[in-house]
Amino acid sequence: MTTIARRAALGGIAALPLAAPALAQGWPSRPIRIIVPFAAGGTTDLLARATADRLTESLGQPVVVENRGGAGGTLAGEAFARSEPDGHTLLVSTASLVCINEHLYSNLSFAPATDFEPVAMLAQQPNVLVVNTNALPVRDLPTLVAHIRAHPGQVSYASAGVGSQLHLTGEMFRAAAGLDMVHVPYRGSGPAQVDVIAGRVPMMFDGLGTALPHIRGGRVTCLGVCSAEENRALPGVPPVADTVPGVISVNWTGLFARAGTPREIVQRLDTETRRALQSPAIATLFDDRAFDPLPTPRAELPAFLASERVRWGEVVRVSGTTIG
Repeated sequence: MTTIARRAALGGIAALPLAAPALAQGWPSRPIRIIVPFAAGGTTDLLARATADRLTESLGQPVVVENRGGAGGTLAGEAFARSEPDGHTLLVSTASLVCINEHLYSNLSFAPATDFEPVAMLAQQPNVLVVNTNALPVRDLPTLVAHIRAHPGQVSYASAGVGSQLHLTGEMFRAAAGLDMVHVPYRGSGPAQVDVIAGRVPMMFDGLGTALPHIRGGRVTCLGVCSAEENRALPGVPPVADTVPGVISVNWTGLFARAGTPREIVQRLDTETRRALQSPAIATLFDDRAFDPLPTPRAELPAFLASERVRWGEVVRVSGTTIG
């Protein structure tokens, strides 16, 4: 190698540490895209859009939401994993894509544990157990469990689809209580709700935010919340775990950057996102949709996600569910 070439190479190496700070200083230099692995209109989408509006104000660039539903969120995961780690493409997702799918799919082209960088938790909601009491004459959880035990293989439950968090919550409940139940999968929570309300399927586990209007309207009865404690939106409704220990299923939503995104960008995203969550608009959304904050420090997020992967992996294993 000539002296000139050697100096050029050394100069290039010396310049490398400056690349990330320079990129961070100019960020964002164009509109930011937030990928959401669900259709528009759901609770995750609403939370992503409210956060995007606040980030647009604080970052000085448009922050737009792109919905990429399908294949249990894997289409969104693939698109996100192919994006550049420059802070201009982000992901808002739940445990389904980030912690569960790796246990369901044998051929994922990405690894959330290493490809996704956690930025901040946005909110959480417990899943809930709802029953059509016209189709299933029970009024409390112990009576429901006793009824299912007395009628093995005759009671069915609906879900948002095979491998969805709602399906796996049902499997968690079934296994923990030692019950023989029939799973009826649908293409999303909405169609499942329709058939539960109509009494074609007597019960389901649903997200609190989507179930709440039907509970308040008397179309279904909530027998339990899948959190460790009662929920403020449903006073007097006990935790499922009081009757069936171990049934904890809380649907959290987090913001993620691509792994390799400069640390300064991730730190600013964390700061601006936490500020956004304090805004009156998002406080109103939290009240309307029964979201609760999940103020986990960013340094603790990798350990939290690792524990969630282990926990849901065990649920998948016990259920025997596989996809692809």
